[in-house]
Amino acid sequence: MKKVRNAYVLETSDLKILETVSLLNKDNYYPLPEGVYKILSGIDDEETKKFSELLTYKTLISYNSKKVSRLIVMLIRYHYLERVYDPISDKLYLKVAPKGETELVKYHKKHKYKFAKKEVNFEPTIMKLDLSKIK
Repeated sequence: MKKVRNAYVLETSDLKILETVSLLNKDNYYPLPEGVYKILSGIDDEETKKFSELLTYKTLISYNSKKVSRLIVMLIRYHYLERVYDPISDKLYLKVAPKGETELVKYHKKHKYKFAKKEVNFEPTIMKLDLSKIK
């Protein structure tokens, strides 16, 4: 978020977080900040397998969990996200607030493209070579 005369303007990373939580909420899933981080960074485990088709899956691979958590705290502070208490697990889960839904609707009206998934291509650092064939 950028501060602009006592107002905050949402950036793409903030919108990706809002979109992730919104898509999960539509299916009655309520994530912790760690769950949002797992989806955005594309961590493949048992919990995130069923969410690999989300539009925002693997779209913030360069952010660490601390950075995502800070963004989530800012979104809560400025009423884009809300916390929902679950007495069974005794934890606070995330839900998109009406202000956040309004911002997502505005964003989707202006932008027709979807968030781009990012792939990390690692170059091999150890190769097996047959030196007898190279001269």
